[in-house]
Amino acid sequence: MNLNDTIAAIATPVGEGGIGVIRVSGPDALKATAKNFRPLGKPAKEMESHRLYFGTLLSETEIIDEVCLVYMKAPRSYTRQDCVEISCHGSPAVLRRALKLIMDNGARMAEPGEFTKRAFLNGRINLSQAEGVIDLIKARSEGAATAALQLMEGGLSARIEAAKQKLLQILSHLEASIDFPDEELETATDEQILKLLDESIHKVDSLVRSYESGRFLKTGMKIAIIGKPNVGKSSLLNALLEEERAIVTKHPGTTRDLIHGESEIAGFPVEFIDTAGLNKSPDEVESIGIERTLKAAREADLVIALFDGSRPWDEEDDKVFETLKELKNLIALINKSDAERKLLWPDASMKISAISVNNRTGFESIEEAVKMTAGSIRPGVEPLVTRARHLSIFKRISDDLKRARNELAIGREIAAAEIWDAVEEIKRFTGESYTEEVLSKIFDEFCIGK
Repeated sequence: MNLNDTIAAIATPVGEGGIGVIRVSGPDALKATAKNFRPLGKPAKEMESHRLYFGTLLSETEIIDEVCLVYMKAPRSYTRQDCVEISCHGSPAVLRRALKLIMDNGARMAEPGEFTKRAFLNGRINLSQAEGVIDLIKARSEGAATAALQLMEGGLSARIEAAKQKLLQILSHLEASIDFPDEELETATDEQILKLLDESIHKVDSLVRSYESGRFLKTGMKIAIIGKPNVGKSSLLNALLEEERAIVTKHPGTTRDLIHGESEIAGFPVEFIDTAGLNKSPDEVESIGIERTLKAAREADLVIALFDGSRPWDEEDDKVFETLKELKNLIALINKSDAERKLLWPDASMKISAISVNNRTGFESIEEAVKMTAGSIRPGVEPLVTRARHLSIFKRISDDLKRARNELAIGREIAAAEIWDAVEEIKRFTGESYTEEVLSKIFDEFCIGK
């Protein structure tokens, strides 16, 4: 990549908006924008860094738009290069004309993620922080945004950097005893080294375990709602989404296919799936819907089994209950707690909760079930692993350190080699060591303009 040219792009989403932003970075960023900008007051060439200027953007003598422009002189900018950002009115036509002027003045169109890539290559952020940027852009919930912000601000890399320093400390003792075996140096004993290794393994393994919870923040949690016909599954979906997504009638079998809807529960992005009712004698179309129901239940992260508390237990409830036995994560809810209870629950050992979809009561049990499924996750309090690349690296670090622990008794040289492998993995995480293939894979996720 050529870091010495000047790049430009529209940084705001496609479509109409109150404001549209054009971002420019490179040695000629100010030159490429000042030529067509007429600020009120100072001439464009005398603009100071990190001040906002109001003026007009011109094409020769024709005014294109009234804009605000900010110039950020290197290295105090996002990319550590000279940067300019122009805020126009959010008309696609205005933004296209403004971008063309800048490109006519010597800038080229930026590639996807090139601004953030320059920030990484110029040492402003490390590779994991760059990944936090794209995760924050794509965050689908408050919890996901919190975890992404922590990654972007270096929370996870700070923890792994501390582990790296401890490993380098261990290596200094190992290599001193290897290189100077006849010298009376005060190096750590095997017992002390084992203790330091165990502390590092524990910290890395805790990050590996956090992925099971952290992935829900990034990819979302799938929750299937199952039950016999006409127990209120579609009404529950609509209540959870706060919109009329599913058709609700008094007639059984209204829902014959899967209906999806997204919401946020306890800070997690959640995809709810309303399913066809399970009954003992379905017609051909209902049978297809029921097969899809069972498949959705097996693939879901959490299953809500809904029962009608206003009706006595029957054979269709038996069918739902039998289905529950093969599922791992589920919550059983008895709907219509606002009516007289006629349903007798057959299994006293299974926890159940009462809700009323009509009155919107008892929904806190669903929130608790989401939290239980996600595990002991505390986004913003402690670093979480949300990316598969990070998980793979941390697993390899853990394996390297466990081998080093086992091989210490055989020889310090072998143990040291394993620890050096772990240090190299940490460098791959932060980007101290990287390949073009890895960079391309990461920055291809970005949109143009970021």
